[in-house]
Amino acid sequence: MPTRDPPDAAPTRAELTELLERERQARREAEAERARLYEVLMQAPAFISLVHARQQAEALASELKNSEERYRAFVSKSTEGIFRFVAAPPVPTTLPEDEQIALMFQGGYIAECNDAMARMYGFGSAEELKGARLDALLVREDPRNTEYLRAFIQSGYRIDGAESQEVAQDGTPRVFLNNLMGIVQGGHLQGAWGTQRDVTEQRHAEEELKRAESHSRFLSEASAVLASSLDYEATLRNVARLAVPTLADWCLVDLMQDDGSFKRVEAVCAASEDAELAQQVQRAGVIPKNSPQLISVPLVVRGRALGVLSFFTFHSGRRYTAAERTLLEELARRAALSVENARLYREAQEAVRLRDEFLSIASHELKTPLTPLSLKLQMLVREVQRQPDSPFRRAVEGYIAVASRQVKKLSELMSDLLDVARIAGGRFRLEFEEVELGALAREVVARYEPEAARAGSALVLEGTAKHVAGQWDRLRLEQVITNLVDNAIKYGAGKPIHVSLEADAGRACLRVRDEGIGIGPESLSRIFERFERAVSDRHYGGLGLGLHITRTIVEAMGGSIQVESTPGQGATFTVVLPRTPAAARPTSPSV
Repeated sequence: MPTRDPPDAAPTRAELTELLERERQARREAEAERARLYEVLMQAPAFISLVHARQQAEALASELKNSEERYRAFVSKSTEGIFRFVAAPPVPTTLPEDEQIALMFQGGYIAECNDAMARMYGFGSAEELKGARLDALLVREDPRNTEYLRAFIQSGYRIDGAESQEVAQDGTPRVFLNNLMGIVQGGHLQGAWGTQRDVTEQRHAEEELKRAESHSRFLSEASAVLASSLDYEATLRNVARLAVPTLADWCLVDLMQDDGSFKRVEAVCAASEDAELAQQVQRAGVIPKNSPQLISVPLVVRGRALGVLSFFTFHSGRRYTAAERTLLEELARRAALSVENARLYREAQEAVRLRDEFLSIASHELKTPLTPLSLKLQMLVREVQRQPDSPFRRAVEGYIAVASRQVKKLSELMSDLLDVARIAGGRFRLEFEEVELGALAREVVARYEPEAARAGSALVLEGTAKHVAGQWDRLRLEQVITNLVDNAIKYGAGKPIHVSLEADAGRACLRVRDEGIGIGPESLSRIFERFERAVSDRHYGGLGLGLHITRTIVEAMGGSIQVESTPGQGATFTVVLPRTPAAARPTSPSV
């Protein structure tokens, strides 16, 4: 039989299996050769040299010895466990599978093994492991081991890549990956040759990875639940239901009240038979008794206690690992942030409500005296006009003109504040009627020509000859044109301002273009927001409400408004309105 030197590297599983088979074959061939030589010696004529026969026998014995030495060297160098277990007594292969498995457990023992296998069980050498009973190594109570031996039987007493759950010398669990080749003679399983590899750490790493992925999925789902609502009590109830039974048999949610007491907002249980007890626990605000394990995790944000999440085990008998404790603490941290955010949002909403209420009252109260003041100024104008020869007429008329403009400006600011209060309160309404846009634009431009002239700008009206009619709110549409023209005069830097109209069968388009200071790209996205400005309020007046109100009106009529601008080259505002819009959309409050 040909031989080969031991390899330098550790043998592979396939090489080990091949070597075991070759060893068995070598033994069979040696025995057969010895038997043949014996026959030859018994039948050969007397002249055949007995010396020659003896030499052949010695050569075969030497070859067998070399083969065994190579086998031993090969096995001792292997990093995988190599073993032979013996079934004592041999197991009849005709017995039912369960009886065969029971006999293997009862009478099986390790007859041969290498040092690598012994070290897997915590022994120093192979001699210490030899003779160990199979049921002292293989955990008999683990159903996975029963299935492992059953598969060995069903596959004709040969199996590859089968896992076994075993215990080391110190009682620690180990997981091995096995290749097993049975020795069957005369209808009986005599034992088996096998190899095994320790995959305990690999399996632990895989389990940790699965656990980490499961925890990550749970936190992701919990975060989605926490972000789904600003009703923090309802949100925490949903989180408690999410934690049961994934992390606990029970979960209690207690929130701290303003007076320092706790309010039980939820008690969730996994088992239906505990439902009545859960209701009692929620009403009474006590902790259930006789729970095998309890973990209470505080809800804390910036050193402030908001409540407690409590997790219990009852029927499952589970024990919390360090990783699960960390998971519960992270869940509590995210829940606390959600509660705090919800509270801050409520406080902000209340502050906004109070602000809008104040703006509404203040603007109304401030606008009330403007009406009689305006009337008094008009009466004063008529009185001055009745005295054309008075030396004070020119001065008084100048004072009246300035006062009238300031009253008008103050009245517009109050109107803007009232409109913003209506928008925030959802009370902004439109009244649709037939409106001719060209005529309305001409009225606004004519009214603002004196103001534009004082600013050094010329108002240029284009495209108004064509009849452009549609269903719009006349007063609000006039307000849109007014705000855009007033805005162009304010920032037009004394250059011409162009107002133009275009229309087709379904839409009307209004453009207001100035050649003034323009708007920076960083401000284009926010100038339509409330109280937002693209320039310093030291150089330009106003509250930053005109464009916000303009956008609200345009969108309420089903249209859109856009702005294009280059700093130093002016800005163009484009309003597009449907000529027959759908029903008015209610405006929603905004912060």
